[in-house]
Amino acid sequence: MEKPVTKEIKCYARCVLTGKHASLAGITLLLEALNLLLSALALQAAPYESGVISTLLYFGCSILVNIIYYILLAGLYGIYLDIVNNRSYRWKDLFSAFTEHPEPVAIFSVIQYVLSYVLMQVAVWWLSIVINWAFYGEAANLIISTAVLVLTMVLYVYLQISFAMVLFIRATDPWQSFGEMMKKGWQLMDGRRSRYFTMMLSFIGMYLLSLLSFGIGFLFVNPYMFTTEGYFYKMIEG
Repeated sequence: MEKPVTKEIKCYARCVLTGKHASLAGITLLLEALNLLLSALALQAAPYESGVISTLLYFGCSILVNIIYYILLAGLYGIYLDIVNNRSYRWKDLFSAFTEHPEPVAIFSVIQYVLSYVLMQVAVWWLSIVINWAFYGEAANLIISTAVLVLTMVLYVYLQISFAMVLFIRATDPWQSFGEMMKKGWQLMDGRRSRYFTMMLSFIGMYLLSLLSFGIGFLFVNPYMFTTEGYFYKMIEG
């Protein structure tokens, strides 16, 4: 139990998913449809334009949409925790986190938004330097910007792995504080980051095939991946 093997975990995930693929694909589709709808409404309400007020409105709406998405995602993690524990689940469980202490999830979502935004800005900065080098031969800061990008990506991945179990922890006990969730999430992944990283890398082939299916494959790959993560959490949580 202390050293879960990827092959065994994925085998268990496939077994418990038997007969559940259609309903979970539907729940996944509902989640993503709601996210797209909310994102579209936010973009209509506060399009990205120059000016301080417009910029603040844009980021405010983006953060709000991200908060709602993560609260829905918390409900989804609860569903997968029920699956790995052989408990029944319902579609409306997707919305359960809205009424069960959603504040820590909201804080977690804002942190995720900030981390993603920083990574994106560093990537855009690096890309602009690469374009200047490719078209104008200006190589100034190319090595430095590449090093910064690589370090930022490594730090981002490290933090994502370190807190990968936070929403499962929250699903186990929704009334924990934000600090308690983050502390336990860090402790659970201590010494297990490489195993988790290897496990998630094993889904790359499936994700590439899903892209070739215009995203339809994600409706079935995502439940498989979430169930695998859920079983990983069950094993290390003890």
